[in-house]
Amino acid sequence: MDIDSWGQEIAKDLPYFHIADIQGKIRALTNQLRERELELDRRQTQMEPTGRSRVASVEVRSREFQRVVDLAERVAKFDSSVLITGETGVGKEVVARHIHKLSLRCDAPFVAVNCGALPESLLESTLFGHKAGAFTGATKDQPGLFEEAGKGTIFLDEVGDTTPAMQLKLLRVLQEREIMRVGETRPHKVDVRVISATNRDLQQAVGDNSFREDLYYRLRVVEIHVPPLRNRKDDILPLARHFVKKCAAHMGLPALRLDATSLDCLLEYSWPGNVRELENAVEHAAVFCQDSVILPKYFPARILGKREPQEGRKDTDLSRCSLADVERDHIQRVLSAVDGNRTEAAKILGIGEATLYRRLREAQHDDMS
Repeated sequence: MDIDSWGQEIAKDLPYFHIADIQGKIRALTNQLRERELELDRRQTQMEPTGRSRVASVEVRSREFQRVVDLAERVAKFDSSVLITGETGVGKEVVARHIHKLSLRCDAPFVAVNCGALPESLLESTLFGHKAGAFTGATKDQPGLFEEAGKGTIFLDEVGDTTPAMQLKLLRVLQEREIMRVGETRPHKVDVRVISATNRDLQQAVGDNSFREDLYYRLRVVEIHVPPLRNRKDDILPLARHFVKKCAAHMGLPALRLDATSLDCLLEYSWPGNVRELENAVEHAAVFCQDSVILPKYFPARILGKREPQEGRKDTDLSRCSLADVERDHIQRVLSAVDGNRTEAAKILGIGEATLYRRLREAQHDDMS
């Protein structure tokens, strides 16, 4: 129809037909629409993160941890020994399991042992097995974890806490690929990949002769350093959501959810206990929350930036506290972050366990006096 036939109906559209470059206008509007769609996608991504990778069902959002995942996935297909380093609670075993899951040994066992939790004699029997009669209570031949992990992966956690004698035995396993059961003289061949982890600076330990240099280089064919949670804050929310789902499942709270008002306090806290502390904090909040909604007030006081008053003492301004009071409160916060594990607390504080015990005894004496 010509313009007269359209009448007033076409009046609102006429300006478009007066534009000299109608195709250019269409392209400009199309670009504006595309940019708007991208902006909406970015906002949706922020609300519901979809990380590039997933480790143990948790989305990876930070570049720092993505580099860890990329390195783990690259080394997974080879049998090279891997040393995973990082602070207590950062998820070193999670990374080790991820490597095993993606390796050619994934259908065989993944066996983990905390080397720092067992005395040397028990650790030797646990790792290498024993012959009947080798010691009191050894009523039958017992294979060790190296044999149980056959064709699979053995994870030696806290390997930096082993004694020099145990380090020598581990070196033999890595060099000869064979173990000797306690009480036996005949070696047993083992086919196992070794992944180890430590929160100690093994290079420094080698320098002060508390860790064997040859074992260090055998364990550290590839080193993967897991950064602390405070240096990868983009991972905090995906981890928190994961732990909420985990709590919902094992606590029978299907409607459990994290309220948006909780996000700021989770992101602002430094997490000295790392991922383990975050998981404990979420469970703490789940226990105390009302109507299955986790609000900031249900998290431990330390996460909200509040000092936790001790029994028999009033919570006072830090500027009026003595150095001993500040030290005592900090020790208590660290202990709380690691669920009272004094070995881990001493490592975080950078003091020996004996020193920690002494400080705790002194604090108890001060509270009673």
